Amino acid sequence: MVNVPRRHASDPDVIGQTAGLVNFLRDMVHSSHQRQRDDRSRERLWLARLPEPIRRPAPRDDGVLMTLDHVPQSAPPDLPASLDGWVEPTRCLDPDGGDPPLAEEGPGRELVRVADERERLEEEGTLRREDAGDVLRAYGTWLDRWRRWAERERAERPLRELYDRVYTWHQKLTQEDDQTELILGVGLLTWTSPNEDTVHRHLFTHRVETSVDRRTARLTVRLSPESALRLEDQDFLDSDDGWVRERGAALSEEITARGMDPLKPEALEQLAQWQERATTRPMGFSATWEPPRAPEPAARLTYAPALVMRPRNLNSLLRFYDQIAEAVASEGRAPLGLAQMAMTIEADDRSAWNGGQRAPLFGDDPLFPGKTNAQQRSVLGRLEHDTGVVVQGPPGTGKTHTIANLVSALLAQGQRVLVTSARDQALTVLRDKLPSPVRDLCVLLLSSTRHDGAGELERTINALTDQVAASDRDELRAEIRRLTGERDEVRGRIETLTEQVISLREAEYRHRSVAPGYEGTLAEIVERVHAGAEEFAWISPLPDTAEDAPPLASEQAQELLLLLRDGAGEPRAGGALPVPDELPSPKHVADVFAASRLSDEGLSAEAVEIRNVLAHLDASVTAELASLLDACETALHYLGVPADATRWDPDSWITRALTGRLSRSDLGLWQRLAAVTDDIREVARDVDALGLRLVTVPEGLTAQKAGQLATAGTALRAHLAKGKTLRPWIPSKAQKNARELLASCTVNGRAPQTAEDLDAVLAHLRAHSALAGAATRWQQVDAAVPPGDVEVRLAELTARAARLEYVQAFGSARERIDELLVRHGLRLKITSRRTWQDFNTGVAALHGRQFADEAVAQLAAWDELLRAPVSGTQPSMEAMALVQALRDQDVDTYAEAN
Repeated sequence: MVNVPRRHASDPDVIGQTAGLVNFLRDMVHSSHQRQRDDRSRERLWLARLPEPIRRPAPRDDGVLMTLDHVPQSAPPDLPASLDGWVEPTRCLDPDGGDPPLAEEGPGRELVRVADERERLEEEGTLRREDAGDVLRAYGTWLDRWRRWAERERAERPLRELYDRVYTWHQKLTQEDDQTELILGVGLLTWTSPNEDTVHRHLFTHRVETSVDRRTARLTVRLSPESALRLEDQDFLDSDDGWVRERGAALSEEITARGMDPLKPEALEQLAQWQERATTRPMGFSATWEPPRAPEPAARLTYAPALVMRPRNLNSLLRFYDQIAEAVASEGRAPLGLAQMAMTIEADDRSAWNGGQRAPLFGDDPLFPGKTNAQQRSVLGRLEHDTGVVVQGPPGTGKTHTIANLVSALLAQGQRVLVTSARDQALTVLRDKLPSPVRDLCVLLLSSTRHDGAGELERTINALTDQVAASDRDELRAEIRRLTGERDEVRGRIETLTEQVISLREAEYRHRSVAPGYEGTLAEIVERVHAGAEEFAWISPLPDTAEDAPPLASEQAQELLLLLRDGAGEPRAGGALPVPDELPSPKHVADVFAASRLSDEGLSAEAVEIRNVLAHLDASVTAELASLLDACETALHYLGVPADATRWDPDSWITRALTGRLSRSDLGLWQRLAAVTDDIREVARDVDALGLRLVTVPEGLTAQKAGQLATAGTALRAHLAKGKTLRPWIPSKAQKNARELLASCTVNGRAPQTAEDLDAVLAHLRAHSALAGAATRWQQVDAAVPPGDVEVRLAELTARAARLEYVQAFGSARERIDELLVRHGLRLKITSRRTWQDFNTGVAALHGRQFADEAVAQLAAWDELLRAPVSGTQPSMEAMALVQALRDQDVDTYAEAN
């Protein structure tokens, strides 16, 4: 018997074939990549042509290139009534059209001579310009104002056009950041060859990001801290252009390792280095910011910085393939999904691919929106143990239905699902079978035979992007919790009903004789009782609310019979008595009296007003308000903040954050602050994982310097991971680039020697960079991070990150309160701690108001009952005495009259 070797994730043969497959796919993408050598058709902004007073960008530590304030367009001064008919209104709207002219003649009042030539009267008519003195004076005054407006409008128009242009880019980046990018390009390479092959493209690029302050509408453009300067010569040049690949690649590595700012003089030096080392083509070099007018036959390299809006190309996909291949080789582990594409893997090997059993795919109760039968569940069950299942069957057997259930359950587990088909109709049918919320998550790519396939893909991806951009993570989590609660409630009801059905079935077993002639199942006994009801004059069935013991003892029942025979309860001449059982007891009346007395003690006037306004809402709405306020109070509890907003510490950043969520001010600052919490947690975990290793890095390390050292250290780490070592003589290129790191950083008192030592140093360098960025953002909200060791500051920021989550939970519940009130026609201004506390107090006082309203209604019902005890009769004197006692809220009098 031949033992077939088992395949697993760390098998060298598996790793080699998987990496080969990834490289093959990369080569296919690269071969289909169309180079963009002439990018003049793209939107761009030359930084040399910025309007006044916008200054040219200069290097800054925060990477800000420019800030643009929103300049609203102003209307020209209104024409006075005396100029109606003299000045054309449309000419007033153009600040470039010169002064709006005054007509030669226009409407006015003129003096005319009457018959006896002794009087003059004013009549409406047409005046010449030289005779209209009032018109000329009004025109001169108005024209001065118009000229000042036109001058200001001509000065502000370039600023407005620049703002609108960049803001349009910002909106496009927000919605399509996976398809579009904004870059700062320097080093414009241009020429036109005799065969009309034109080159017009920047050599160096750096990703740029934009942000808008919602409160002031200020637009900020900055270099992306997550990107670095990149040399793109390999994207559009080849050896026929005189480009030397090896030299260009070496220069690209140097630029990446140095982490340069594209606006610093070092970038100009690198451009000169590229001209000397990476190309054999003669070309002119210019350090000017102004771009050349047009490409010329002679090659020219100009600094010419510009912002360029362009679609993402396949270079990112190529780098992604490179990262996959590098990860497979460096980690020594092949993902099962990729390995299956390269070779045949048996089921047993797939189950134990990573050295252990796979976790359950669906859990004990998968979220299937449709019904399932035994055969369909067997398909889903097989997926728990295997990575592939083939289902065959004729039409109508539920294959599409099963796939719809499977897709929905996988999406509920946070998985991504790809469905392919040879025909479009099958995809459409499957999409229509999905529930509406799941259907909105589908990206439907039609086949190439449909002309609108690319448009459909772009439309659906943009729709998903808009949905993600417009969603709030805290609101989604709250909605998930709500739906999970509803699902648990439904499951509980199902279990209860199942138990009831089982109980009913169990009750169907046959009983022995409970009375002569009554035996068998409970149903049979009940049928016999109903059949003999008329013959034996059975008492009618008691209501479900009846007590087990009779309300009257035998002696009381006998007394009641005698009273009825004597005529008690019959209408009397002096009015009918009320039915005693319908009268409330004195204790009940006293409780209702107490509840009806609504007290405003301890409430401010604003809280009383809020309470009275909310009292008109439905009970379900006020219950939801109370639940949301309870969520807010829970968040405050975990923040260590009093529930009373007036007692919040005014010097605490938590108070400022909570107050900002109440007033909806500075939301952008706090959201940007929350965005760095994940990075802080990640680097904190990395530093904690070092254990007792003592790592030192240079003192006064800046974020930029830490990034440069980390880049060099990462390259050296990859070098050592390939089995290389540090050499005291003739060091490798990676070791040369990391010379400063090796000289200035230590692990346990010695220079890093191994990959593990470099991991420890890199963890600290990344921590320095993350701490610098986080400290800047905390400084922006006036909550500086105290100085200290890396571990101490990371612990402080990690604690702050946890508190920020509770601030977010508070703000989300507060927003839902506003939405709930507006949905029911209420618009309460809750923007300060005082108004928030008044709102909380008013909601808390609702119970007393509702109890008081119910008590007043109950008193009115009793009043009506006593004044008309029997239909068509007059109340007795005793009844009227009770009515008066209720109206006076006199419990003692009521007890005596009862």
